[in-house]
Amino acid sequence: MGERIIDADCHILEPPDIWERWLPSRWQDKAPKLVKDPAGGDAWLTAVGGDPDPIGLVATPGMPWDQFRWFGVTYEEARPGCYDGEARLADMDADGVWAEVLFPPQRTMSHFLGDDDDDFVLAGVAAYNDFLFEEFCAPDPRRLIGLAQIPSLGIDVAVDALRKAAARGAKGVIISNWPAGGDNLSRDDDPFWAAAVDEGLPVAVHINIISRRQRAAARKAAAKRGNVLYDMSSEAARAKAIGGMSHVFSMCAGSITQVLFTGVFERFPELRMCWIETGVGWLPHFIESLDDRYWRNRRWGDLPISEPPSFYWYRNNAASFITDRSGIALRHAVGVDNMMWSSDYPHHGNDWPYSRKVITDTMGHIPAEERAKIVGGNAARIWRLDD
Repeated sequence: MGERIIDADCHILEPPDIWERWLPSRWQDKAPKLVKDPAGGDAWLTAVGGDPDPIGLVATPGMPWDQFRWFGVTYEEARPGCYDGEARLADMDADGVWAEVLFPPQRTMSHFLGDDDDDFVLAGVAAYNDFLFEEFCAPDPRRLIGLAQIPSLGIDVAVDALRKAAARGAKGVIISNWPAGGDNLSRDDDPFWAAAVDEGLPVAVHINIISRRQRAAARKAAAKRGNVLYDMSSEAARAKAIGGMSHVFSMCAGSITQVLFTGVFERFPELRMCWIETGVGWLPHFIESLDDRYWRNRRWGDLPISEPPSFYWYRNNAASFITDRSGIALRHAVGVDNMMWSSDYPHHGNDWPYSRKVITDTMGHIPAEERAKIVGGNAARIWRLDD
């Protein structure tokens, strides 16, 4: 296999001292705290819920599946490539991966994005972005592709953050809520899409969209519920064990439906959106269903689009997958140009350092030209990695 492999969805484990070094001193009392889990491992205590979140499932890529454990993993056991850019490059070389597109730890972003203090939100997001570009990606920005996190402070701040990301050389941005801050997509978000087109930056969504208000409500519910994750018989623990994958499709489908039906791509035909860690095997039925609803309801519903939703999917959108044999089999319905392979390194769903074997096992039978697009060509084109 001679393809240039680009991993479209990788993550960073926070270094133990990230907030002491990158978050201003005035906010240290509200920063995420590194504590111990019940088995003596390291865990991050954030405002997301009542329990610290152990690093066990996001720190030991390459460990045999039957040896993975949630609790009891310390930073001494974690692979340095999880949190150090220079070491990550070595891990990429071992895996045969030329470049990675990097997304933030979700617990960290939720800690900041859901806070009720505007200044703290801005400081926390800025601290992560500064760490990402000035430290983690600095050893080789051509291969370590950091996407800038956009704050949850409304449309003016979102547009400003996008333009600053472009100025510092970011290849794209990630939104975790609609740019204007509402629970749903609206025309108020249009200045952000316009700025993304103007700057030539694709916009990524990692699984779901959650507004600041919704995050705050979830925090209150978690505080009221109390500690549940450390009860290994709980529903929350079982959900963690299966990675929450049963909910991924329902979480992202609504957001995709909104952008396709509300005319975002009609108004901004050059906008590119990437839906990350959603999988692709389910998309052909989903797209077919959206087109059916469009044809049946376009007249009386006064829909603000001139083409069926599938047109905008294929022209403006892409999605990443990890292991998805159904998606490979249905690749022409998904759109060969709309699919991007990923490993999710260093999360425990990845197959490091055997990504090349996984690619051969799942895609070795398809035409080389199609495989080359899926494992790297599409990501290089969308994020303009060769510019």
